[in-house]
Amino acid sequence: MKIINFKKIRSWRGLKNGQVAIIVLLVSAILMTVGLSLSKTSTVETKIDTNEELLKKAFNAAESGVDFYLSTGGTQYSAPDSLSSADVVGKDITANNGILDFGEFTPVNGAEFYWLVNHDENGNIGSTYYGAATVNVCGTGFTGSMEINYFYKSGGSYGVKRSGYNFSSDPSKMVNGFAAASGDCVSVAISGTPILIAVTPIFDGGRLYVQNSPDGGVFPVQGIEINSTGKAGGVSTDVGAKVQVNKKINVARRYEFPSFMLNGVTSEDSVLSD
Repeated sequence: MKIINFKKIRSWRGLKNGQVAIIVLLVSAILMTVGLSLSKTSTVETKIDTNEELLKKAFNAAESGVDFYLSTGGTQYSAPDSLSSADVVGKDITANNGILDFGEFTPVNGAEFYWLVNHDENGNIGSTYYGAATVNVCGTGFTGSMEINYFYKSGGSYGVKRSGYNFSSDPSKMVNGFAAASGDCVSVAISGTPILIAVTPIFDGGRLYVQNSPDGGVFPVQGIEINSTGKAGGVSTDVGAKVQVNKKINVARRYEFPSFMLNGVTSEDSVLSD
């Protein structure tokens, strides 16, 4: 007759139950860790979505601020839903120390325009003119050729004088009949009542600007630069930190080129005519 050891059976069952408990605890810990990770990921994604939405609202507010400034002259814009706003600053585009530089790269066969007469509040041509005998047209490190159109008024009619300059000694970047430029600037004579200078780079683009002559001359205001900062969001009550999102846009509104002058450009026969 075989004797059953109940102590060993109870011991084995206890060991098995203990292993099961440990396994259950490990599985629970793993599931809890995964759950917390998913919760954290979900929270981060929610914050990212919120920030993107705030950026869109801030950008839209900045754009609306520009339109608001142009239509009313106001500098504080508030969206209809009161969830976003914009601070707007407008300043004249003017010369700095006698140099009128828009800070832009003019591409090949593009054109840059420099006004030699002021404009009134409605954008119409005024009666205050650049008052010197010459104006310097320059290119920073420019190595192409340059066509210059000088528009003026004589009596009751408008005229245009054209000239051309080669800034490079490379034959592949020279136009036959153009004068050779010495240095970065060439001098354009002012005749009649000055209106505008249009500069077109050939072969190479470049950073162009105009400079007043040694005998004086003041360049008029060329337009207005508008800086609009859109704001969206507010204060988070959870952490007490500011979560406002800002978006800034800059818009340069220069005075437009009149169509009658464009007709003058196309009617001119030769770039060398004066």
